[in-house]
Amino acid sequence: MNFTRAKQICVTALLLGIMLMLNCTKAHNTNKESEIGVPVLDINEVMKNHTQELMAIEGVVGVAIGELEDHTPCILVMIVKETDEIKAKIPNMLDGHPVSLLVSGEIRPMDGN
Repeated sequence: MNFTRAKQICVTALLLGIMLMLNCTKAHNTNKESEIGVPVLDINEVMKNHTQELMAIEGVVGVAIGELEDHTPCILVMIVKETDEIKAKIPNMLDGHPVSLLVSGEIRPMDGN
């Protein structure tokens, strides 16, 4: 076997090993966020998983999918009034997705007339 052929085999084996290692790491990742901070769960699933706990916070009147100024999807938490207390209870990120607050005031059903 010549030197060039041996070199090709070593490079191929190395690349194959790296690909296998990355695939195994991804398959065994039990976190809800990848190691580089990219969300693993779909934002709709994240909202569904956290709506009940967010709505249980006093002053929260709604949860939706929104968009940041740079068009990044986010979990939008609608609140009656922005206070330090409510800001401390609502996380900045949920399962790798940003959370944004929107002061909406009270939300009441419309009169059916």
